[in-house]
Amino acid sequence: MKKKIIITVCMAMAALTGLAQSPLSFHAKAGIGTSHFHGKHSGSDTQMAYKAGIGAEYVLNKTWVLQSALEFVSIGGKDEIGHVGNARMHELYLQIPLMTAARLHLGKDYHASLSVGPYAAIGVAGKTSGETYNHSSSVQEGYRFKTGTFGSMADGKMGNHHFDAGIAVGLTFEYKRFIIGAETQVGLVKVNEQINQMISHSEEGGGYFPKNFAAFFTLGYRFR
Repeated sequence: MKKKIIITVCMAMAALTGLAQSPLSFHAKAGIGTSHFHGKHSGSDTQMAYKAGIGAEYVLNKTWVLQSALEFVSIGGKDEIGHVGNARMHELYLQIPLMTAARLHLGKDYHASLSVGPYAAIGVAGKTSGETYNHSSSVQEGYRFKTGTFGSMADGKMGNHHFDAGIAVGLTFEYKRFIIGAETQVGLVKVNEQINQMISHSEEGGGYFPKNFAAFFTLGYRFR
């Protein structure tokens, strides 16, 4: 019986040692920052943004690392859009980045890394509010509205596409298992092309075609 217990303990220790030496690790991370829209004829004011998710990291060698994660990201912007004033557009995405990172070892328990790579996101929720104005009237009239951000304007939504993609860049510092960093993501997809139906513009004539931009300060913890 004692021999079986000793064998079991040895096997468990060997498994834990193998896990500790594994190039794969997992972490949780959350961040807060700001976001706005950029792109042709788009220059919105910033609004609060946040993100949270669980990620994985695979060490290729002493310098190069592959990183990915599953993140909930809340972004958007504030803008004046044609006949819509004080528009506040909120977008909640489920996002997956795929990053390549270069790691610099600063000491036994310290290291820094610079990462870059693409991301893809699916819009899952969000609300847009604002006030519409009738400039053709001698008396400026308007009414407040609130509607879903994603979905066709024909269905009463704001017209945003569910899909977004772009490039993300991050700089992180790690002490033992604790992670602190700064991240920026630049959207390359026009998140809304239907708003021009409402403000009677075309892209050549000065239409409104926003793309997402966001920056975060993040804190995280590595499980192994």
